Amino acid sequence: MPVTIKEIAALANVSRGTVDKVLNNRPGVKDSTREKVLKIAAELHYQPNFIGKALVHSNNPIKIGIILTPDYNPFVLELLEGIQTAQKEFSAFGLEVITKMMTTLEPAEQLSIVNELVDMNVSGMAVFPLDDPQIFSRVNHLIENQMAVITFNSRVEGIHHLSFIGQDHYKGGRTAAGLLNKICPPGTQVGVIISSRNLSCHQDRLSGFQDKLAEVDSNFKILDIQENQDKKEDAFRITLEYCNNYPDLGAIYLTSGGVTGVVSALEVAEKSPQVKIICHDITPDTVRLLKQGTVDFALGQNPVQQGYQLVKTLFEYLIKNICPPENIEIPITIATDESL
Repeated sequence: MPVTIKEIAALANVSRGTVDKVLNNRPGVKDSTREKVLKIAAELHYQPNFIGKALVHSNNPIKIGIILTPDYNPFVLELLEGIQTAQKEFSAFGLEVITKMMTTLEPAEQLSIVNELVDMNVSGMAVFPLDDPQIFSRVNHLIENQMAVITFNSRVEGIHHLSFIGQDHYKGGRTAAGLLNKICPPGTQVGVIISSRNLSCHQDRLSGFQDKLAEVDSNFKILDIQENQDKKEDAFRITLEYCNNYPDLGAIYLTSGGVTGVVSALEVAEKSPQVKIICHDITPDTVRLLKQGTVDFALGQNPVQQGYQLVKTLFEYLIKNICPPENIEIPITIATDESL
């Protein structure tokens, strides 16, 4: 039989209200009493009755907010799929999920959405943070005022989050450079397209890519680095510029969304498939292009599972009182035409 708060109270010779305060980390209990109650609870393997707690919130659910980057990146749509799956699963336990989608990658818009969620009285928030001091300051202020905040996909050092869910993007960039080294001859000229310098995940991928290329000593040359804001139209334009300006272009490294634009541009320039392509995120479009042989490698980060994990982590923290690890790392997967 599971141990109850009533039994812990009797063994500790305190009231049930005191035990409830200790187990929910509320003030008003002497340190010696708190230590005694926690020791008894640990020895008896106490597990909180989160179903009972959820029933309390069934008519007044706990709200969490999730902020996503624009949905013109197919990766974000797969994140949303995982979020919606978790939302259906956990809504019965008194959890309401409010998802907000940005339309740009501008800090001012993200800041506005953060404030909107605060006005909606959310108890927790999952943020795909832009690399901006105002974002750091506002989110840290919320954390200091007991808001449960997790960050995901793009890790930043300036936010004191409860947990980060995502990949080691520096390692992802190094992996991409290692793959490029295996399929391209020494001296290959490379054009790079990143999403935005406001997202640390893309900066980390770029740093890892550059560092690894410097280590392999194959005289690879990065010709240019441009942003496409995850838009396939901008990726198309940038790739055509690379083809026109650099006749010896041998490879494209895309840290962001928009790979269909890259492939279309190479076809227009009649440089496909001789220009090699390595990109991130295994979306339906990427799978199709891998099977066609126009994309050589794609590095995945399981966005559906990542989206599900966002809701699950906040649910467990807010309703089950389970504190998550500081870092929940999503493994790197590598897809080729053969592995698919």
